[in-house]
Amino acid sequence: MEKSSQAKIISWNMNHGEICASAARISTTKGNAAEILEKAKENEKNGELVQKVLASGHKSVIEHAVFTIAFCDVSAFVEQFFIESRLASFTVKSRRYVDFSSLGYYIPQELTGKELESYCSYMDMLFLAYQKMLENGIPKEDARFLLPYSFHSNLYCTVNARELIYWIQSIQCGRGKDIPELQDLAGQLAEQMGKVFPCLLPELEAGRENSNMEEEVSYEPKVRNSMSMVDSREAGRVRMINEPSAPLKLLEMAYCTSHPGFHQPFEVGMLFKTERLRELEQLSYSFLISDITLSGITHIVRHRMQSILIPSIKDINHSKCILPDTIKEDPGMADFYWQVLEKANHMAKQMSQDETLKKYSYYYALSGNTMDIMTTVNARELHHFMKLRTCNRAQWEIRKIAVEMLKQLRSSCPELFQYFGPNCYVGGRCPEGNLSCNKMDEVVWQFKNMEQVWKLEDLLQI
Repeated sequence: MEKSSQAKIISWNMNHGEICASAARISTTKGNAAEILEKAKENEKNGELVQKVLASGHKSVIEHAVFTIAFCDVSAFVEQFFIESRLASFTVKSRRYVDFSSLGYYIPQELTGKELESYCSYMDMLFLAYQKMLENGIPKEDARFLLPYSFHSNLYCTVNARELIYWIQSIQCGRGKDIPELQDLAGQLAEQMGKVFPCLLPELEAGRENSNMEEEVSYEPKVRNSMSMVDSREAGRVRMINEPSAPLKLLEMAYCTSHPGFHQPFEVGMLFKTERLRELEQLSYSFLISDITLSGITHIVRHRMQSILIPSIKDINHSKCILPDTIKEDPGMADFYWQVLEKANHMAKQMSQDETLKKYSYYYALSGNTMDIMTTVNARELHHFMKLRTCNRAQWEIRKIAVEMLKQLRSSCPELFQYFGPNCYVGGRCPEGNLSCNKMDEVVWQFKNMEQVWKLEDLLQI
């Protein structure tokens, strides 16, 4: 089972040193951008210049150096730490489609003897339960709720040098400094960065010496005497907590600004005759999402253009877990699921009484554990989000959240949000190809008549 977490820089942009040095020169040097870059080629002073500019506080020049990293067999906890970054691009192995029963989990190197036995017993029990769920016909996307956050994840990440340095510093001096797995990965990345772009090493050192990064407070694992289940209908509750006071007026002003000389009566539909939709970025909406699973959070954070607040997994309530319909509707599996969760909760409570095991409680969190998050997002990104997440092909939890967000948005400003929905509704075609739900006409009708549909749903629930 045991593998070492690895972070490998597998690609970087050509001539990154020359490009960053040219960026440092461009504001004070004669010639166009191409000419300045040509003069920078094989210039021995490039590294010295970059260091000088960084020391003066102008960090943006190193954003032109870009690295692609392969994170190999890191824990899901570490994955979550990185993918919350807004200034990087990620592609992650899917837990909806890939069987994780034999992919392994992270084991802290310091564990030995009975502590190692207790830790591995907990993880092995959950992996075997996950496998049994699959063998009994439970979909991977629901069986995964039993996977502990120690399970191995694999992902690619592309990030610029400035953000990468920030990651390393925040691990070594900030919120990751008490997490050995992160410390090891930060050391690997720092060593590789020093070989690829050595003039950045002083910047890394300076950050460590002058760090005033936020430190996390001490915590106690939240483990109760018994489990509590969150029904799938109660999971991912949405409440819009902030919205523009005059959205249509803002849109009209934005449209007139971007179209000088426009004097016709403004209609919202005009915005959607262009692919840019920049005017929509002037509207921001904030949502509180309650009892979303850790798995559900990964679907949310993939959307980079938002400001999102997520509590640390260290603070999650281990005793609260979702009950998906596919398990609920199978009495045998529902009973088995409950027994596994009760056993996991009992084992986690026992481990929390050991000082060494207690500090690794973030690995005991289950993918089905829930927490509350908050996000603020502009209407343009919401348009993109809805096209993907209200689709029938979307994972059911995130689809439920997206549909509820859209209901509240349509109640708030129907003139605008009547244009929001899945790709088939917005664009008149399904982009899923062979994976299509083949219910396009029905889906389009539902979103066209959404207000009637949700009133009917309310009546049916009475």
